[in-house]
Amino acid sequence: MRLHCEVEVVSRHLPALGLRNRGKGVRAVLSLCQQAPRTPPGPRAGGERGGRHPACLFISTLKDKRGTRYELKENIEQFFTKFVDEGKATVRLKEPPVDICLSKDSIWLSYHSFPSLSRFGYCKNL
Repeated sequence: MRLHCEVEVVSRHLPALGLRNRGKGVRAVLSLCQQAPRTPPGPRAGGERGGRHPACLFISTLKDKRGTRYELKENIEQFFTKFVDEGKATVRLKEPPVDICLSKDSIWLSYHSFPSLSRFGYCKNL
């Protein structure tokens, strides 16, 4: 799934350090994808064999074309979707401690894709 929108990544460490965020999002492409395997298929850690590769959130901007990848497996702390009708949503990650703020007029069309992550086991306490 790809979503063209304004994205702002806010570190939750900034207020504790006495710093402030820029407060402005940038135009980006947000992709929901699976990570490519780093090793050939076979036994994995914990005795798990084969299986699906972990899903990740990939944010690519014009300035950073290689993008930033955030793993999603049991890493999503909370979804903030109160203003999804206004085209705004936020995904709070556990590690790294960041909030990914999304804004777009038609984000509600893709709104149903993000909550489905909890059904597939990518976050526990939702």
